[in-house]
Parts: sequence; structure tokens; C-alpha cells
Amino acid sequence: MSIARLVQNFSQRRALIASRDARAIEALTGTLQKLGLGVEGIEAGESGLDLGGAGADPARDILFLDGDLNLGATSSPEAVLPAIPVIGLVGVEAPSRLRTLVTAGATAFLPKPVYGGSVYSALYLGVNEHARRARLQADVEELEARRRLRRHVIRAVVDLMAARGIDDEAAYQIIRREAMRERLGLETYCERLALQRAGSSHVDTASPTLRAAAD
Repeated sequence: MSIARLVQNFSQRRALIASRDARAIEALTGTLQKLGLGVEGIEAGESGLDLGGAGADPARDILFLDGDLNLGATSSPEAVLPAIPVIGLVGVEAPSRLRTLVTAGATAFLPKPVYGGSVYSALYLGVNEHARRARLQADVEELEARRRLRRHVIRAVVDLMAARGIDDEAAYQIIRREAMRERLGLETYCERLALQRAGSSHVDTASPTLRAAAD
């Protein structure tokens, strides 16, 4: 996984503040505006807050979520990162409040009362940690997708071995070269072969390119 550049400048971003603490809202608004962010207040409905759903821009928005609110069903499904970074505002350091913020996907915390000097650090950590987790999640999803397609690779190798009387290494290298020639990932290429050979009994009749490579 490549290392992405850390975000240091938050100007032109939008801070969404979910809090009823007037003092915290005032302190946050003043500091965030000095850092170049737009600021909007949001309210939690009966079903909680929409963590990055309709109306939220993952490339721009950052949610400041007050743990002292009655958040109800506000949460992200297990192992699913919310679409936008969440920074938890912590007033009462009770385990239940902290657990709610963690469940909501908070990647940084900002204690109350809010002091201007601590806002940038929370922004830096919250946004960059969210981006890091998003990259890791994308990598895991890609690996899982490749794992599911591995059966097509195995099938293609076995069929080519049977059709040409060659060993597994030779069959694999042939398929690998063809995938590279087609500029496709190995798993994707073999999935395409599986679709091509539907109704056929051999790889060489389903894939002219493989037949030519094997000859």
C-alpha cells in the first residue's frame, strides 16, 4: 500500500457540528473559521445522525460529534468506516459515552471545554487517521475480491494442464502472460475465461489466445 500525503491544510473544508453546548460551538466555530473551514450545525433526528449519508461530501466534510448528546441509533455498522471523518467532543469521560463515539467511528477526540489551541491537532489526527483506515479497508476489500476469484485461476490452470498435457507451472505462466497481454489482473482474466468457456469442456476451445500461447 502506498503512503498517501498527510493532510495539513483544512481550508475550504466544512465542519458539521452536532452539539447543544453553546460554549463548545462558539469556541469551535471561531477556531475552525480561522483555519479556513466553513461551519454548519446539524441536529440528530429520532434515528440518530446520518454519518456521511445524503448531503455529506466525503472529500470535504468533517463531523464534530458531541458525546454528551443522546445519540440514539447513531453508529456505523461493525467494521464499516463512516464516509466522513468523525471527531468526538468529550465532556463526560464515562465509558458508555466514549464507547458511543468509538462506535460512531470517531478517529480523534477533543475534550470540553474546547480550547482553540487543541482544535488543529484533533483535526489533523481525525482526518488523516480516517484516510488511513479508509485505505486499509479498501485494500482488504480488494484482497477479499481477489480471494473469491482465485477459484477461476485454479480452474483455468487445471483445464489448461488437461488440455495440453503440461504441468501446473507451465499452465500458470501461460495464463499469466495472456493476462498481462490483455492488461487484466490474473483473477479478472480467469473470470473472463470462465464466462467464455460456459458450454465448452476445454480451455483451448473457449480461449483462442490460450490455445495460441500453448502451441
